[in-house]
Amino acid sequence: MNKNDEIKMMIEHPEYIIHAEKIGIEKRIKQKKLDAGEVKTAMIDTAKSQGKGLVSDILNGKWGDLILDVVETGDHFKTRLDDMKKVMLLAEYLQKVDNQEQGLLKLTDLITDPYGLSIYSKIVSILSDSPADDDLLSLMSEYLKKLTEEDDLSKIFSQTKSILSLIDKSSPQALVLLKNTAVWPLVPNPSVGITVSGKVQGDNTKLVASAFSKVPKFKKFSLTSLQMAIVDLETNGLAEFVSGTLQGDNQKTVCAERPTDTGKMLLESI
Repeated sequence: MNKNDEIKMMIEHPEYIIHAEKIGIEKRIKQKKLDAGEVKTAMIDTAKSQGKGLVSDILNGKWGDLILDVVETGDHFKTRLDDMKKVMLLAEYLQKVDNQEQGLLKLTDLITDPYGLSIYSKIVSILSDSPADDDLLSLMSEYLKKLTEEDDLSKIFSQTKSILSLIDKSSPQALVLLKNTAVWPLVPNPSVGITVSGKVQGDNTKLVASAFSKVPKFKKFSLTSLQMAIVDLETNGLAEFVSGTLQGDNQKTVCAERPTDTGKMLLESI
């Protein structure tokens, strides 16, 4: 199977092609299973081996070829998965542009620009370090579209690198929450809480997550995932839990999660 066909197969049936390779390796491992005598000998040899000698003993033994095969298989699939994510990113990008021909031309301009290539490489690196998450692909393709519309990438290069650094530190779920700040709900007041300059002290992420879980937009996330996403936002300085009063409601005190200035900057970009 050539590279293009393999990438298409992984996009359409990722579980099939990876499972097939896994079965093949497992079968070869079982065929080389050690008998009792070999196990005893291997244990004695291992006990005598130290440091690099142990590695050499293993690689020179009957498992050596299989170990190298596992390494090569991992490298092969990592490369193919990265290629698959690039294809999916660009496919998502083309779905977002009005004119696909012009979209491809703009993308070509971006990756042949020194600043643009550096930015594109960072986007690819972020995708490489994450699963093929639909939310992340959607966010990154939208951001890529905005970048292709810039006239001079050198002028926004530093800001873009900062934005990508923030994205890199954040989970896809946290980014989805941030992108939907318009539907962030009010949160019940914590039973015990100290407010300093409007910011509620302590860990209230479980309380916030419970309120978020009732928002239809976030129903697909579990309560634990929501809480971890909120922890992520707060740890990265993108959001904070605050307390204030509602005007016209007898000055009622309410609490809510709120994006910070840094969070707002990232929100404007994604």
